[in-house]
Amino acid sequence: MDVVGQILSIIGMALTIVSFQMKTRKQIIVMQTAGSVFFLLSYLLLESWSAVYLNVVFLIRNIVFYFGKEKKWSQHKAWLAGLLCAVVIAGSIGFRSWLDVLPIIGSVFGTIAMYMKSENMLRLFKLGDSPCWLIYNCTVPSTGGIICEIFNIISIVVGLIRYKKDGLFTKA
Repeated sequence: MDVVGQILSIIGMALTIVSFQMKTRKQIIVMQTAGSVFFLLSYLLLESWSAVYLNVVFLIRNIVFYFGKEKKWSQHKAWLAGLLCAVVIAGSIGFRSWLDVLPIIGSVFGTIAMYMKSENMLRLFKLGDSPCWLIYNCTVPSTGGIICEIFNIISIVVGLIRYKKDGLFTKA
């Protein structure tokens, strides 16, 4: 099961890294959602329960925030507050040690990122997400997760540079 878990995390890694090179917010969220599915399955096989529960919340979060620009209901700040609470609760359920706080902190950044309407603000907030998950993945260990977060940071920076003309702090 460990080998299958590692393979699934590598697939999740590829999808997540590529997501930051997408031009539109919707494209980023679709790729992030696909990556979350593979990471959820990977963490399930690795019996890393905090990460399993958090990835379930990520799937819900991404579906809600996918409609952020078109649907009034998904723009409501109650979704952000509710999903931030869900992240804290989900991350706490499988709590084993202080290291399990890191995915919660990272997930708060990631949830705020997905709420952003600007693609570059989304990328910027995801920079707060990756270091927390990187340290956590080193403790699991999740090979795909570790490599993913290193390359996520690189991909986010490249995406910010590539799309800087869109204005970093617009449409927040």
